[in-house]
Amino acid sequence: MSKFNKPLLYLLFALSGFSALVYEILWTRYLSLTFGTTIVAASVVAATFMAGLAIGSYLLGRYADQQSNLLRVYAFLEIGIALSAFLFPPTLQIVETIYIGILQAFPHYPGITHLLHFAFAALLLLPPTICMGGTFPLMCRFFARKKSGGQIGRLYALNTFGATAGAFLGGYLLIPSLGISATGYLAIAINLGIAAVSFALSRQIGHADPLDVSRARRPEQPLLWTKHRSVLVAIGCIGLFSLAYEILWTRLFLLFLGNTTYAFSLILSAFLIGLAAGGAQYARIVKPELKEKELFIILTTLMALVVLFTVPFYDQLAQLFLTAHQIADESWWLLSFLSYLIVLVVIAAPAVLSGALLPAAVAIIDPGKVRTGEGVGLVVLANTVGAVLGALLAGFLLIPLLGVQNSFRLLAVGNLILGFYLFLRFRPAGILRFLCPAFLACGLLVAIFPMTWRPELMNSGVYIYAQKYLQMGGLDKILAQERILKVIEGRETTVAIHESLDGQSRFFTVNGKTDGGTGMDMATQILVGQLPLLLHPAPAEVLVIGLGTGISLHGLADHPVKKIDCVEISPEVVKAYDYFKDVTDDPLQDPKVELLIDDGRNHLLTTAKQYDVIVSEPSNPWQSGNANLFTDDFYKIAAAHLKPDGLFCQWIGLYDITPENLRTLARTFLRTFPRAMVFSAGSDLVIVGAQQELIFDYEALNRRMQVPGIKNALADIGIHSPGELIATHYLYSEEPFARLAGNARINSDDQPILEYSARYNLGAKTLGEFQKANTQLVHQYHDKVFLPLLNLGATPLQVAQTLRDLGHGYAKIGKPDAARNFLRKAESLEN
Repeated sequence: MSKFNKPLLYLLFALSGFSALVYEILWTRYLSLTFGTTIVAASVVAATFMAGLAIGSYLLGRYADQQSNLLRVYAFLEIGIALSAFLFPPTLQIVETIYIGILQAFPHYPGITHLLHFAFAALLLLPPTICMGGTFPLMCRFFARKKSGGQIGRLYALNTFGATAGAFLGGYLLIPSLGISATGYLAIAINLGIAAVSFALSRQIGHADPLDVSRARRPEQPLLWTKHRSVLVAIGCIGLFSLAYEILWTRLFLLFLGNTTYAFSLILSAFLIGLAAGGAQYARIVKPELKEKELFIILTTLMALVVLFTVPFYDQLAQLFLTAHQIADESWWLLSFLSYLIVLVVIAAPAVLSGALLPAAVAIIDPGKVRTGEGVGLVVLANTVGAVLGALLAGFLLIPLLGVQNSFRLLAVGNLILGFYLFLRFRPAGILRFLCPAFLACGLLVAIFPMTWRPELMNSGVYIYAQKYLQMGGLDKILAQERILKVIEGRETTVAIHESLDGQSRFFTVNGKTDGGTGMDMATQILVGQLPLLLHPAPAEVLVIGLGTGISLHGLADHPVKKIDCVEISPEVVKAYDYFKDVTDDPLQDPKVELLIDDGRNHLLTTAKQYDVIVSEPSNPWQSGNANLFTDDFYKIAAAHLKPDGLFCQWIGLYDITPENLRTLARTFLRTFPRAMVFSAGSDLVIVGAQQELIFDYEALNRRMQVPGIKNALADIGIHSPGELIATHYLYSEEPFARLAGNARINSDDQPILEYSARYNLGAKTLGEFQKANTQLVHQYHDKVFLPLLNLGATPLQVAQTLRDLGHGYAKIGKPDAARNFLRKAESLEN
């Protein structure tokens, strides 16, 4: 093989890893829009993806040993990946239609839902992932030597370095710049390019030594897993521990990086670069005299010890990330770089050790040159099965039962015991005979040492509140002003309930970010539920997406409703709801209200129900999951589930979105709901949209506001009459809102502009600059607004009372000119 061809093949294999991770990101996004973003649905997709890799590695590894022109086979695999990727979106549309039809026919059978997830994920993901899984053992077979451990480590490193680049660039650059579809086409082009070059090279160097594939030189019997049970079980356990650690690290770092698509890309790419570095390092140290079994024991034991000795200090990461924000200020890329370094400091050593263990396992099995593909496939199969089990174990069992910190400890102890088992199994000589028992004893002592994380640091939300901490005295000073009543660690999120020291206010955070409470956003929480129901003449069927504190449900059942469906994706938020019952009067106890633990968008996608009012309560379009509720595609789904004259209500925060993105959100909303009313509630907007003209029916509004439950809910935010409600909170209707929107870009599933806007939430802008700029933008179109007000009263005296109510409302908020205008008109009617 020429000096040129070998680096070229290495490059092709790295590009193959790059495209594979891009596909994983894209297909996970596609399927989350169909199956939902619940942990169950996401786990099904991840498990199916990895299962395909395992199957492909094992089956195609055995197949590779029987082929002579391996580069031609490799080219066909790349074509298979590209073809599957090209057909993925249209196939998904067909699958989605069938999926929706079945769920609408059997709406109350969750077992059917999970079965469909598995079946359709397998249909969509297994063909391309089997091809992906086959590329690694095939290339290992192509470069096989008598002892191939070093070469396998090198190939593993190259492919994983490519995957690292795919994870980082896909999440940070390609999707934000090109969109989902164009990024997919780029990955397809890469696969086709790899195939074309591989075909060309196959004519020159694609053939393995013909003696290697002849029956005379090959063992008749395949490799038996029973003969290598110890190593395969061990590498399976390494896969389990590695992926379980990765799940736990992801949960950990989301508390400091935020629940954003950038954070997921950063954590995944950091983990992958550790695995790649491990493979590369193994390739460097491997020598004929290397004792692979002893090395395997050392790497396994060190992997456990590193985790055990670092876990107790993870809460101090809050200070490190706060320092990163202080250094970076408003430089997004500098902050990303510093955050990447912090993540690497934590996970690099265990990930490197894990990455070195896979080629070491192949070296211990020693399949020989002619069985390289089968040997690699067997090791990758065991490792991947373990990885799937580890991901499921961490997410579904350990975190809910033990919490993140104790899950780390338990896994590390299991990891340590695995090292001791290998010590007993392989019986190393020399100093290892004494070191391994000593390491075990030392690790167990660390594991049982009582040390807990400071919950206030873990739930400080430095990614969004860094400037607040920096400008107001630091983390400890600010956090000392409140106490944490409860921390709820669930499968996906960590929810903490906070209370001021005087007990006057209470709020809860999700992964460190405040998502509701009894403080300043009380008005928003009340209005987002009450306004659309007050505007609808007869709201019988209502959907509320997001439970939160439950404050938005307060008083809704007192409207003339028959049924209120409340969809909440997080079981942890449902548990937090119990801490706000004294404020909400516990609306979930009302027989009209039904709580559904589900993804709100997926509920609308799969239900046949039609609603009079849909309320979308999540307020942060830059957060993963929430972002799916702010796209043009979602608004169309919601509109399709509204009855004639139905209303849709959206909560928008003005404090964490740029003015340009506010315009994008406005234009996207109006594209589906051309008629709208815009209300202001402190630092938030509440937008009610419809297909028909929206008006205030004063008499109907007044009657509804006299109902005790509704009256009490509005009184909690200082609203006692329709005049006060309109004067205090109404801004304008769709025409000024459309002028605000201008020609801004549309936010869609394919072009998720708002989801990638988290990069702007940096520096002093988070302390009020966004809110100030957005408030100025919103009020720029507020002058001389026409009030869409009808049915002021049946008699002149009743009309005068209405006008007087409006006048007092405007006087109360400090608008004397408007107040005098209404009061003069009232006096003229009374006289």
